[in-house]
Amino acid sequence: MYWLNTWYVAGFSDEVAGTRLLARRLLDRPLVFFRKPDGRVAALDDRCPHRFAPLSAGKLCEEGAALQCPYHGLRFDGNGRCVHNPHSKGSIPTAARVASYPVEDRHGLLWWWPGAPALANPDLIPDYSAIAGAHPDGSFRGYLPTRCHYELLVDNILDLTHADYLHAGTLGNGSLTRAKAHITDVDERTLNVTWLSSGERAPPAFAAHLRHPEERTDQWTEVTWTAPGNMLLHVGATLLGEDRSQGVDVLTAHVATPETGSSTHYWFWATRTFAVSAAENARIRSFVEYAFAQQDKPMLEAQQQNMDGADFWALKPVLLPSDAAAVRVRRKLAKLMESQ
Repeated sequence: MYWLNTWYVAGFSDEVAGTRLLARRLLDRPLVFFRKPDGRVAALDDRCPHRFAPLSAGKLCEEGAALQCPYHGLRFDGNGRCVHNPHSKGSIPTAARVASYPVEDRHGLLWWWPGAPALANPDLIPDYSAIAGAHPDGSFRGYLPTRCHYELLVDNILDLTHADYLHAGTLGNGSLTRAKAHITDVDERTLNVTWLSSGERAPPAFAAHLRHPEERTDQWTEVTWTAPGNMLLHVGATLLGEDRSQGVDVLTAHVATPETGSSTHYWFWATRTFAVSAAENARIRSFVEYAFAQQDKPMLEAQQQNMDGADFWALKPVLLPSDAAAVRVRRKLAKLMESQ
């Protein structure tokens, strides 16, 4: 059901700070994350092996070196070993152990590896340093739990022609539908899809920030997908014939991690090179969050509900040319899962 030997985003880095515990269900697994004394993050199954109480309801002890179960006081270190038993004169049962997982704290995000620990190569984590390093008044981020299978959310970003309809009059004006998508298979875990157009007016959300909003433009929209659900979207427009640096440019990370087979953790982190001020940031954030929360999210959840638990391919979807990138990614994922 899930590809295991890969990195999944588990949250923003600052969700685990000090003695704060983060409880999160990923790939149908209840997990707890905490920061160890050396600053690294630990991830354990959120289930005490004694009476299956949630460890996330407990507390950090020994200056953060151990997590104490709230039910009977067993303590576990960052590797899942029981290091303290207040019962039976301190004898620790051999089976008193919790599964632990590799975690990397990179680019402001927590990356969790559910597969074989020996295969957890940090070099496979996509480089989102440009997002994390953006000016605070030119960026914002958010979390949007969505009741759909994560591949539907991936489809949504890989076929951005939906913006011409779902976001008509703001993020879309027909130019994406009229542009031809160019798809590049980078490797087995990565795909790039690009739409370029010239001579079109920019969508209203971008045109408003150009010197001459009504003039024709050159536009670029590029998505780089990294398996299984990580997407970096680069979109912008400039007046016809001008260098891209003269126009508007937006870089956004869209990250989908399965919670269950029908629900997804969705994180977004948007940055831009224009309108860099606290006031503009608040205004643009409100607009973007409306599009995500009030347009994309309801549509994705309605799709999931209409599928009624059926497999995507079993429903025999009608495919359009704009589906090419999403279909290719679905096939890549299926191949990766078959090989694990």
